[in-house]
Amino acid sequence: MITFFPTPYPEGELLYSILARYHIRSGNISPKATLEELFGSWSVTAVLDLPANIDSLISNLPIGSNYTAERLIMKNTLYPFYSAFLPPERAKAILQSMKGNSGGSIHNRIGVMASTIAGNRYIRLCVECAKESMEAYGEMFWNRSHQIPGIIICPKHKTLLYDSKVLVHHFNKHEFVPATVDNCNLIEGHTTSMNIEDVIESEFIPNYIELVDNVDKLLNNHYPNKLPEWFFSQYMERLKRMGLANTNGIVKQKELREQFIAFYGENLLEIVHSSVRDNESCWLSMMVRKPRKTVHPIRHLLFIQFLGITMEDLWNGETDYLPFGKAPFPCLNAGADHYSQPVITEVSIRYDSKIKRPVGTFRCSCGFVYARSGPDSSEEDRNKVGRVKEFGQIWEAKLIELLQKDLSLREIASRLKVDVNTVKKYGQKLKECEAELSNESQNDVINKRGFREEWLDLQKQYPEKSKTELRKVNSGLYTWLYRNDREWLNSNSPKKKQITTVNYRVDWDKRDVEILELVKEIVDEILNSNDKPERITISRVGKKIGKLSLLEKHISKLTQTNEYLLQNIESVRDFQIRRIKWAIKECERKGCDLQWWKVAKIAGIRDEWTEELKEEFKHICSGIF
Repeated sequence: MITFFPTPYPEGELLYSILARYHIRSGNISPKATLEELFGSWSVTAVLDLPANIDSLISNLPIGSNYTAERLIMKNTLYPFYSAFLPPERAKAILQSMKGNSGGSIHNRIGVMASTIAGNRYIRLCVECAKESMEAYGEMFWNRSHQIPGIIICPKHKTLLYDSKVLVHHFNKHEFVPATVDNCNLIEGHTTSMNIEDVIESEFIPNYIELVDNVDKLLNNHYPNKLPEWFFSQYMERLKRMGLANTNGIVKQKELREQFIAFYGENLLEIVHSSVRDNESCWLSMMVRKPRKTVHPIRHLLFIQFLGITMEDLWNGETDYLPFGKAPFPCLNAGADHYSQPVITEVSIRYDSKIKRPVGTFRCSCGFVYARSGPDSSEEDRNKVGRVKEFGQIWEAKLIELLQKDLSLREIASRLKVDVNTVKKYGQKLKECEAELSNESQNDVINKRGFREEWLDLQKQYPEKSKTELRKVNSGLYTWLYRNDREWLNSNSPKKKQITTVNYRVDWDKRDVEILELVKEIVDEILNSNDKPERITISRVGKKIGKLSLLEKHISKLTQTNEYLLQNIESVRDFQIRRIKWAIKECERKGCDLQWWKVAKIAGIRDEWTEELKEEFKHICSGIF
């Protein structure tokens, strides 16, 4: 057990750097002597990014030390970055490997070795960070945010990073090398000669800075691990909204590549080792196929930024592609009593390759069917009709009623929300139908009488046969009656045999009670969690209890559950206020000053909510003090 251990510097010092500072302060000459003291073994390898044997290190720390293996891994290694997009089970397994002594396979299992993104050859540093460290602590240290492959600027100062003289894979694999003025080239004074504008085209610098900030977020925020299918579904739905994939999930690869390159520029993509090629094996093409391989976090971040997804939305957002919003939709049958009321629940969506937009067909129980293209850009779009496919009997009955009142065609068209030509067309059609029915010839009546008698005789001849079996005996007779005398045919045919069936009807009252208990438990869990808040929505609650389909399709039958959810689901504003309250508690826990910008950053408040919620923040704080 060692008698002291350096305190990690708060700006993200690598564990490698902490152990290097221990080596200097211990006075050890041999690197292996330091390994023996820290890990109880001299065969441990000094790894910069994803070290192992952390449990052994913890067991040798001084008595009273409050460090844990998980804390050091999350705060002082690159694990949060490399594990963010891994499935939960694999991320957990790698965490355990880093705690234990099986570090040899970590880089393979996390996907670093298989990636075409090359690692850094030398440990990197920011000159401004180094100067600040010398002024504040009298020494320098290695910062983990400077060691991400493809990241060439400091997330704090937005200045270029530089290679030190220290190799990432040092010739002595057991030695932890500390940062010094000498090995960081600070004496030579040539490290400040270049700016970011000299490396990246100016129009793409904002996009690169956002990428660097997102890398920093991955390092400093513990986002929960999710299955690859979660990210894939998020990406696919956003591609649909952007018109880069149709409603069936078919991606327009050529357009995607062109827009992606235009968004970043080829120079920037080369810097992050992610150039886009015109072939099926290109990493960008692989991103939009069902996940089978691990993708480097940098490429995930490039893709989500291109899609316009924030980090918070990526992990907490909903994935449903709803180009027309959520049901129910308004019925636009002006001849019905429920005109413009949200009663339509049946909608089918297809992708129209000609107009390159989704097209929705909305079908009401009144028989009115209309279609329109999307996606909707405002609430008013829900009340637009692109094309009426079927007017239905209710609309036609209303048309006949208005025609009988001797109103002008223009007045009728105005009341039914159609043009005059439509009134003329359907009015004439209905009149022709009435005339055809009223002018039925005497010959048809005689023929009908004869066919009826023949059908009755057929039943006497085959008394045991069903209606379907009689149809096969004389299909021509049946067809004539079906087309010309269907009501009589149905009334004068063998009755359908009753089949005894077992009643499997659901006891909805019982199920309501069961679901309500599960829902209450999840809502309480969300509200009382100390983790970053989740918004209480029907879809989120449904997913958590594993009953999403039930809540979406049959919520009206679950009376108590529906009432409870209506009382507890959160509006966006209510959710934002709860996030602010949580962020205030986080500030208090960390001992930070309660300043609005700090609380807004921790809570993840978007710019459009800033002004409104700033006043709410002041109100909450006045209640605290």
